[in-house]
Amino acid sequence: MKLVLENIGLLQKAEIDLNHLTVIAGENDNGKSTIGKVIFCVIKAMSRYREDLQESKEYKINEKLERLFFIFRRVLSASSTNVDLVQQFQKLMNTNKSSSSFLQLFDELLSQLEEQAKDFESEEWSKFKAIQNDIKQILDTPENKIHSIERALNKAFSAEFDRNILRTHHHKGFIKIYENELVLFELEVQKDDQIKLLREPEAIEIKDVTFIETPLILNYYDLLIRSQSGFDAKKRSLSRLGIPYTTLHTKDLFDKLKERNILGEFTLDDININPQIEEIIEGNISYDNEKQDFIFIKDEERISIKNTASGIKSFGLLQLLASNGFINKNAMLVFDEPENHLHPKWQLKFAEILVQLASQGVHILISSHSPYMIEALKRYSERFEIETEPRFYLAKDKIIDNENRLSEIFEALSEPFAIFRGMDAEELKGE
Repeated sequence: MKLVLENIGLLQKAEIDLNHLTVIAGENDNGKSTIGKVIFCVIKAMSRYREDLQESKEYKINEKLERLFFIFRRVLSASSTNVDLVQQFQKLMNTNKSSSSFLQLFDELLSQLEEQAKDFESEEWSKFKAIQNDIKQILDTPENKIHSIERALNKAFSAEFDRNILRTHHHKGFIKIYENELVLFELEVQKDDQIKLLREPEAIEIKDVTFIETPLILNYYDLLIRSQSGFDAKKRSLSRLGIPYTTLHTKDLFDKLKERNILGEFTLDDININPQIEEIIEGNISYDNEKQDFIFIKDEERISIKNTASGIKSFGLLQLLASNGFINKNAMLVFDEPENHLHPKWQLKFAEILVQLASQGVHILISSHSPYMIEALKRYSERFEIETEPRFYLAKDKIIDNENRLSEIFEALSEPFAIFRGMDAEELKGE
């Protein structure tokens, strides 16, 4: 699968093959993280647009039902028959609006209300009938797939990029995804940061993506359990409600760490990395329902996650994702500079596990500026057989070309050692 983008985030342009192991290296502030955020937003929107569409329809119908109810309650007397009708209204409000049972209940309610028409004044009855017709129209309106996906994309990108999707001082950007020569997905970002699909998307093999930015997420249970992202926010302002706001990828990861995937979409099957991780960190991390927090269990001792090293947390994230069913062949893991919290020796261990996952069919995308991490990824990818060729890209001058550039990556990342050699030479001259 190939991703092509122009004028998105920090990137002027980029073209990369998203194989089972894809590595993007380079100095800071060159757009390495943008690639992961883009693919994260696209996959999230594609997987959730139907849910978003249903929520929108439910919201509209519930608003109409409430108005019907208020008219009914204001007009009719409190007879036993009308008490039954109140209960029917309440049942309707709690029924899935796309189900056949809702249609049946709605028709039954309308029939009973027709019998009460004599109690309505003509003006009230006209309002009543108009709202009934509105509900029927909402139910009968076919799904507009393009608009639904666009709405989900706008919510996802806005929540992740905080309305800074376009590259500064540019009025238009593009994102395309290809499978060989087939265009799977194509959108345009307009100058107001609004997203417009240029064609109806095709199905994408990757069904879920998890973006891992920092293991320190495990320290902030009390805050994140109450938080929402812009993707989940409803009509009212989060600030007015006092609800903490966080990025979409942070909320998504946090939810996956504390809850098992109960939908059955993702399975581990032959992918089991937890024994290997447990040996490395000499224990395991799990979610404690009683304490409502994450804990590290070592030699039967239960240690608060806040009192563990960040390196242990890094491996613990993988343990939790694997245990909860979110590491599989239909998903992608995106790691943003995972070396930041790892000792060089553990960087090698971490790289080995990621390459093993890629060899078992999991899609892995890594941005890094660590020569230890990149060298380890290269060497382990030569040891383990991966279905698609590992790709190593260099982000430079806010451009990523579609070329394997390992030698240039190591040259760029070895600059500090050249500085040290220069310092040594100056000291020798001084002697």
